Formats: sequence, structure tokens, C-alpha cells
Amino acid sequence: MRGASGATKRSYASDLRQLFEWLAAKDLTVASLDRRTLRAFTAHLGRRGYAPATLARKLSALRGFAKYLTETGVLGVDPTRALPGPRRRRRLPRVPSPADIEALIAAAGGTDPFDLRDRLALELLYGCGLRSMEVVDLRIEDVKASQAQLIIHGKGGKMRIVPLGEEAAAALRRYLARGRGWFAAAEDVGARVGGGCALLVSKSGRPLRTSDIRRLVVKYSRLAGIDTVSPHMLRHAYATHMLERGADLRAIQELLGHASLSTTQVYTHVSGAHLRRTYDLHHPRA
Repeated sequence: MRGASGATKRSYASDLRQLFEWLAAKDLTVASLDRRTLRAFTAHLGRRGYAPATLARKLSALRGFAKYLTETGVLGVDPTRALPGPRRRRRLPRVPSPADIEALIAAAGGTDPFDLRDRLALELLYGCGLRSMEVVDLRIEDVKASQAQLIIHGKGGKMRIVPLGEEAAAALRRYLARGRGWFAAAEDVGARVGGGCALLVSKSGRPLRTSDIRRLVVKYSRLAGIDTVSPHMLRHAYATHMLERGADLRAIQELLGHASLSTTQVYTHVSGAHLRRTYDLHHPRA
């Protein structure tokens, strides 16, 4: 799990605790793990009704643990090598329209420090395509205002450069000029992230959490009178709207920080649906 995020590590730890509890209930130990035992455990998981994505994560944790046990000599053979994974349906992400995005961001149009902070958070999610974890991990030192760029510390410890669009850059300037200083009055050591000062902080001076980002997106969705969106839907919208306007898929991959182009290609399907609707609405022979 080297390079995994804190949330991933916590999820894997919970998954392994579930395995240990199941083994203890069967009066077994990790040294008892073999294919038969693992099949019984995965059947137990299957009966719990987990979503395919959750089940896939649990099996990933199990594979990593079995590999560790094999490498350290606790097990002679890795019993997960022939373990099949769940079949996951590929769902297309729901993407807010540009008009909905405009209404959402406009809802955070106030001038007090909280409004300026929240407006910047929304601009970073949609205007820069950042994950919510990347937003809260941003440090003031990561802002390269003179080059209109951000240094992003992404998943797996990977770093990338993301350009700031005009609206995001303007929101950043307003927040740094009239918002961040107000929060600095309450700042303490808790506002430090990764060796630097957090860009977005709470009224108590601590760095914002991903749960804070989720709440503010929901708040402004309601104020805007649109269907509730999530932070990740704004990232989806960033990629989809760029693709619809002719952006290169490889460039979008780099901007999003995707390791594989296949991850980015889901947006071609979203864009295709948009083109189908446009054709149906406007082509005389549709």
C-alpha cells in the first residue's frame, strides 16, 4: 500500500479486521488461509450484499495481505492467485450542464471570507478538475500565481502541474487578498499540511477536510436550485466539457492525473451521449 492515500489505508485496515474477525469466529488463524478458506470467506462477503466496487476493494486488500504473508513465509503459496474478482458494471458519471455549473458557482458570490473560500473551492473542483482530497491538500506554497499554475500532490504520491483558468485565478486572488488573512488569525499548527500552510482552512484555523468540501458543494447546489452534485461530479464535468469543446484526450489524462488512458476514456462515452442528444434535437433527419 505504498503511496496509498490515508482513506485507502483506513479502508484496507477495516477490510482486514473483518477477515480477522471471521477467522476468529471459525477458530482459524491467518496461517490457515488457503483457497478453500478464501472461497468460504468471499462467499461470506457476497452474502453481505456489498456493492461491486466495495467488494472489489475488499478483495484487493485480501490479495495484498496474502502477498505479504507469502513474502514473509507465513504462507507457502499465495492462495489469492486464482481468486476471481467481482464483475463491475461500468456506470457513466452524471455530468451537470454548463448552465448548472454557472448557477452553482454564482451561488457562492458573496464577499465575506467564507464566501471567498467556498468560491475558490468550487473553482478548483470544476475549473481545475481537482479531486476533493487534492483541494484540501493544497498548500499556499503550491500556488504559483505568477505562472497561473498549481502544483498538485495527487494519488499515489504523484505530482503534476495544473493550469489556473481566468475564473479560478481571479477567485484565488480575491481569497488571498481578502479571505485567507482573516482565517490566519485563528491559524495554528493544525493548519499545516504536508510541511506547509494549508490554502483552505476552517474558521478555527484547521485545514478543510474532504467532508467539508462535500458539504459546501451540497450547500451551494441547494442555493442554486439545481440537482445536488458531488465534488467528483464537478471533476467529471471539467473533463467532459473540455472534451466536448475539442480538448485532446491525452491532455485531459495529464490534467486529471490519471495513470491510464483507459480511465480517462470514460469521458468519451459521456461526450458521445451529449452528441447524440444534440443530433436528435437539431438534425433535420434525426
